[in-house]
Amino acid sequence: MIKAIVIFLANVTATAMLYPAFINFLYRFSLREKIRNDGPKTHLVKQGTPTMGGLAFILSVGILTIFFNKSAYYGYFLAGITFLAGILGLMEDLFKIYSHSHFQDAFRSSLNPIVTMSSLTSKAYNKLLLPWDLFKEFWRTVGSTTDVGLQTYQKFILQSVIAVVCSYFLFVVFGYNTLWMPLFGHFHLGIFYPVFVYLVFIVVLNSVAFTDGLDGLAGGLAFIAFIFFWVIAEMLNIYPVSLYLAAFLGALLPFLYFNVFPARIFMGNVGSFALGAAIAVVALLLHREVAIIFIAFPFLIDGMSSVFQQLSVRLTGKRIFLMAPLHHHFELMGWVETKVVFRFYLLAIFSGFVGLLISLI
Repeated sequence: MIKAIVIFLANVTATAMLYPAFINFLYRFSLREKIRNDGPKTHLVKQGTPTMGGLAFILSVGILTIFFNKSAYYGYFLAGITFLAGILGLMEDLFKIYSHSHFQDAFRSSLNPIVTMSSLTSKAYNKLLLPWDLFKEFWRTVGSTTDVGLQTYQKFILQSVIAVVCSYFLFVVFGYNTLWMPLFGHFHLGIFYPVFVYLVFIVVLNSVAFTDGLDGLAGGLAFIAFIFFWVIAEMLNIYPVSLYLAAFLGALLPFLYFNVFPARIFMGNVGSFALGAAIAVVALLLHREVAIIFIAFPFLIDGMSSVFQQLSVRLTGKRIFLMAPLHHHFELMGWVETKVVFRFYLLAIFSGFVGLLISLI
């Protein structure tokens, strides 16, 4: 515990000195967020706020893990998966800023020579692409549409690659193949365990990404979740995970200082993807998979609200919420932004204690 606290304090100090210079760098090179016009109108005043703030806490956590968390592969594995998710988020942020995503055109152009060489007719060509088009349409429906950046199906493919890497290490390298249930212990899943890991990773990562829509919301909820996971890691004597969480908490605290309302910096997808990956992998490494339902509960209900809204509009033409994700629904009900954020914090603290209790029985 002493080493974990020292790492926490060290990273608080390091990132607190880093962020002012990093924010100035983002302002200088105009790496700023573009606010969507279809969101709450009160958010338009945030236009031009620097984004990609998550890059700083990912790097600081990674550096501390490399130098001070060498007791097991767990720390390196956590840092590696978090870094990969952060790189994907960084790609999304850069594509948004510079408005040039050419993934779809590249894919189509790569197929054209194949089609020409095999002399397929136009009709056969369209049939060949039908599963691909259905796949894109499904993710366009359940995800968020955008004119710039990576499209939802493109992000899903890249997220799936990271999820498969995560599943491989947990199942093959670490030998994990069971699901822990409170009171009953471990249930053997065998070859279905990688599928379970894949689903947990994708759901949690995207739920956190959806939640990142208000000043201090995603970062604060992640900070609360990491505290509860830190307690669980210490109680279970899984110290590499404990040290990693201490480093992450130390990096998040200064970020939240600049991210709470009114935010001077946004975490961007580089931050939200990394947070989602870290929360998912920490729960899996601790073998407290069920607890993530409660410890990450605010993320899950906020993220899933957007999916349910999209499906409802698509299938019935009616909205479930005034606006999705759920935090925007409360804003349109008349709640000020800080009220929404702090009430989500209260929910996170309550559900976190439930998750902690479940983890320890």
